Amino acid sequence: MKPDTHTVKQLFERDVRYQIPLYQRPYVWNEEQQWAPLWEDLVALLQHQENAGESGLWSHFLGAIVLDQEKTAPGRIPRFTVIDGQQRLTTLQLLIAAVAQAAAASGADRDAKLLRRLVENDPLEVKDDERLKVWPTNANRESFAGVMREEGPPPDHVNDSSNLIDEAFDYFVARAGEYLTGAGGADDGEDAVAPEPVEIRAERLRITLCDLLKVVSITLEQGDNAQVIFETLNARGTPLLSLDLVKNSVFRQASAQGRNTDALYEQVWQPQLDDEYWRQNRRQGRLFRPAGELFLMHWLTMRLERVIPATELFTTFRQGLLTEHADAEALIRELCRDAAVMRSFDRFEPGTPEGRFFARLGPLDAGTVLPIVLLLFRSTEVSGERRRRALAMLESWLARRVLVRWTSKNYNRIVARLVTRMKADLTHADEALHAALVGGEGAVSRWPSDEEFVELLTTRDVYGVVAQRRLVMALAAVEASLRTSKSEENAFVGNGLSLEHLLPQEWETHWPVVGADLDQQAEKRANALHRLGNLTIVAHPLNAALSNAPWSKKRGQLNQHSVLLLNQRLAERESWDERAIEEHGTWLAQRFVEIWPGPDAENWRSTPR
Repeated sequence: MKPDTHTVKQLFERDVRYQIPLYQRPYVWNEEQQWAPLWEDLVALLQHQENAGESGLWSHFLGAIVLDQEKTAPGRIPRFTVIDGQQRLTTLQLLIAAVAQAAAASGADRDAKLLRRLVENDPLEVKDDERLKVWPTNANRESFAGVMREEGPPPDHVNDSSNLIDEAFDYFVARAGEYLTGAGGADDGEDAVAPEPVEIRAERLRITLCDLLKVVSITLEQGDNAQVIFETLNARGTPLLSLDLVKNSVFRQASAQGRNTDALYEQVWQPQLDDEYWRQNRRQGRLFRPAGELFLMHWLTMRLERVIPATELFTTFRQGLLTEHADAEALIRELCRDAAVMRSFDRFEPGTPEGRFFARLGPLDAGTVLPIVLLLFRSTEVSGERRRRALAMLESWLARRVLVRWTSKNYNRIVARLVTRMKADLTHADEALHAALVGGEGAVSRWPSDEEFVELLTTRDVYGVVAQRRLVMALAAVEASLRTSKSEENAFVGNGLSLEHLLPQEWETHWPVVGADLDQQAEKRANALHRLGNLTIVAHPLNAALSNAPWSKKRGQLNQHSVLLLNQRLAERESWDERAIEEHGTWLAQRFVEIWPGPDAENWRSTPR
């Protein structure tokens, strides 16, 4: 890299085009953190110039910019891609244009014209699109072009509060106007004298701005890797997402391949992937990650059929997919299509098979299976019926394993293998998935059979062992299975519900055993306390009301206030004891078997279309 120190005048005096790539962030500098400190630095230089005259003038260093010079055809002005420093360059252009407008408004026409030379190229040398020396990223172009007009923003210009370009320009016009008219600036104070003529102040402001503000311009030389430098520089401060780095690299390659990157960005990438949706944190396992990172992780696993660590997303994309001869435009379009598919997972109606699957995926903590789900939804070879059957298989495998507390630690590797199996025959993806799931061995990957599933559910504690949100999900699934298929009747199931012990946890005080063999009865009751059959779901207010009440009161409360069919069934019992808990637990386990059919179920034997 070749560094040079330039004054602002030297940076902009020739005809030149500094192009800020569309994949970089929009303008984000603001008054408190950048504009006001910059103006204060400029005022300090003005004050020193007024006091010191031409001897001993200060200069002020503004920082560095990194440029990559493009190949330029004969007869065209030099063009540079801005690798780093776009906020600084944009701000300098806004400052120069603002001072020029303030100078013109104050009657200092000569200084205004000299400053305009630093923001506009010679119209005889450039086409309309290349009039401005700095051309920002897409999000800022309209506002930037509007304020950079010689006469300032047009009368009908709408100030966009979300676009800081307008605000920055207005701020610098106001500050420059105050200085030029003597209303504020370098010589304010108790001992301030009458302001100097505008012409003198305008010239001093122009000279200070043009000749005493300096930047280091670093231009890449042949062999320098612009992409690596971009990534290194942007590792400072707020880190870029891996998806940002992917955007940068794939659009650079698209540009090198002669694609219309502006159209690709505006019509394809921006509507889908430049959205705050992808920066919102989502939970997967114990961690929260931006949705865009999770999408990229699942997408790469689906495409490459292997586990992709979160720390290696961009590296994997670049090495595995963005090879030298890869079609960058095709990759952009594929990413955006699949992002739309992933985003659609949030929008299924609750009463549909897909809606139930995605609603239960959260409590199951099974985001690791999303590469399979993405493959099913993106692949046109998979019919709707086969896709729904594959989702049902996957849900059964997950739910059964979760409820019997079998490990999920190797799911990411299992999922990668399942993707490979399904890709081998996408037309029959459900059959390939079933064969792979049935072939699992041991607690690491096996699909629990009906017999062991029921036995494990009815002979061991579940409360305190299985996460409560999963138990609520499972009991809500039973409730939904008791109802009709009308979505309005099922929409509330699982929302705002909590677990309730029918035999209270403090039973020794409130439900004491009586009669003979008290120790044996107490042991039997203690063993039944946390079993599946002693649990139900109720709304939170009813949970507090039931608490440690005797069965006669609980039964009445369930009858009177609970709208759940599951609880109405319980309220039919005259008494609640260990035998009732065992019977109810067996019934619930059998309902689970029907909701989540096992590996040998008839459901998987029919041939869908």
